Parts: sequence; C-alpha cells; structure tokens
Amino acid sequence: MVASPELYKVRSLLGLTESCLYVCLRFGFSSCKWYTLSSKSSGGGYVLARVPIANDSPCNVGLGLGNSDLVTVGSDIYNIGKTDKTTPTSIVSILDCKTHMWRKAPSMPMELESFSAIVLDRNIFVLGRCYHQDGTWKSSLQVINTDTQTWDIPLCVLDLASHTFNIDGNLHAVNIFGWVFAFNSKQGRWDLVEIYPSVGEITYSKSYCEIDNVLYSVSKDGDLRWYDTDKTRWRDLKGLVGLPKLPNPFAGYGFYVKLTGYGGRKMMVFWSRYFSIPLSPMETIYCAEIALERRNGDCWGKLEWYDGVLSVLAGTKFVKVLSVTL
Repeated sequence: MVASPELYKVRSLLGLTESCLYVCLRFGFSSCKWYTLSSKSSGGGYVLARVPIANDSPCNVGLGLGNSDLVTVGSDIYNIGKTDKTTPTSIVSILDCKTHMWRKAPSMPMELESFSAIVLDRNIFVLGRCYHQDGTWKSSLQVINTDTQTWDIPLCVLDLASHTFNIDGNLHAVNIFGWVFAFNSKQGRWDLVEIYPSVGEITYSKSYCEIDNVLYSVSKDGDLRWYDTDKTRWRDLKGLVGLPKLPNPFAGYGFYVKLTGYGGRKMMVFWSRYFSIPLSPMETIYCAEIALERRNGDCWGKLEWYDGVLSVLAGTKFVKVLSVTL
C-alpha cells in the first residue's frame, strides 16, 4: 500500500515529492545490481540498500560497455541502449522507480554506438555514432520527448563527438580532441565554442555533473571544482572542510568518483577505498553530501556528512549514480 501508484499520485498533486538516490553497481563483466541511499534503521547515518528489481526482467540489461547510458526524468530511469551488446543498438527501456518494474520504450530511430545522453527540459538528447551505407561512421543526434514518447533527429552532424553535458542550461558536446561545441537548436547546428577550451578535459573523466546550470568535476589531484564561464576556466570549490582527498578520477581502474545533484542545491559524491587490512579482497564505498552556495562570484561547498555506506568485493565498479524524484 505504501508504494502504491495512487499514493505517489496524491503526493505529487500535494507537492510532497522528494529526491532519492539510485546507484547502479557492476559486479564482474555483466552482473549489475541496484541500490538506493537509505537511513540506517538504528544509530543514525546512511547505507546503500539493495533495490528489489527482478534480474530476469527482459529490460534489466548489462550496462557500462560503451553502448548504453542512464538518465532520469522524474521518477523514471531511462536505459538508453544495451550493454551486453558490443554492436550498435537502438533499444530503450525504462525503470519505474515507484514500482521497480521495467517497461519498454520506443526504440531510437537509428542504431548508435559509443553514445552519451543528457536531459534538458524533459527531452533526452542522445549523441553517438551511426553506420552509413557508404561504409563510414558519422555522428548523429537523436532526441526523445519523454512526454509524448516520440523521437526526432535534428538535421545536424558533429563528427568525433564523445560526451554531452550542460553549461548554463544549454546542450554542449566535446569531441575527442577536447574541442567544445554548443548546440544551436533554433538553427539546428553545432557551433564551436572557443571560450570554453579547458572544459574539454572531462573527455578523460566521467566524474562530473551539472547542478543549477553549473558544471562540476573532479581534478586530477582529487579536488572538487566548478567551471567559471565568465573567466573560462576551472576553479576549486571553496569552503570544504573535513572532506578527505578523493581518488584520482583519471586513474582508469577500479572506481571512478561519481557526482550527482540532489534535492536542490546539493551534491552527492561517491568513491571507494580499499580496506586497511593487507591483501583484503574488499573495499568500502563512501558517500558525502555537500551543500552548495554562490557567494561573491565563487562557488562554496559545506560538507554535511560523509561515511562508508557499503562494503563490496574489490573491482566492483560504478555504472551510474542518479537522483530520482518520487
């Protein structure tokens, strides 16, 4: 009864929605499990609690081999693609976080490979590569309106693109050379943005997120930073006291640091550390909650708390951390 769709509908009409964090972890090469950040039953603090999602669901696929991405719209998690495939794919499925049931969604018009997805105004933009009959690979942008569940293909091409992200509420993409382009939706084209060259560093790291139209990331030194569009450079997040040094997100093995917005102007940071016990096969996932504030042209962060939230086998990897509205 507590998880009934009718109850969620009434809560939404009363404006009593809340944000919840969902974490997808990959164990080995294909086995994935879902968790949500929950309060401990006693003693205070938080833990990652397992989400009961049927493994035999036809939509519950591998995730994380380059041909899939996960994004959220409201209480739905969209699984764009299918990671147990190493070939181009057009499959899309939706996890309803109110019922924890998968359902099928309209497939992409064209099969894509090595793509990246982002949500803007309840539209999901998917940028990737598609194979043409002339034997070449070309970039393609496909957009789904999540309200009408219909796909569109804007007439624009951006070759060699790898990542999409949000700067000041606008769709941007970076190519393999670190060049940044802004999508001009009115004219249906990509414009080279020369004033944002250093933001292309995120090509080599997936440790970034957008909160309140500000792009945040983790530096090579493990420091939280934000991108100042006025001064066109990365700047350190000020005011953090008590947050331990984060792992190098460019290391290329084990966990990457994962960032996501949460419940308004807050950031949730996830990372892992090996146990201090020599030769231990386990490692601990940590989570930190940081309140964000703009002050005198700077971005400031205040550490609310951080703690270990789950112990896992060494080598377990994050697929994605997502904030869902229920």
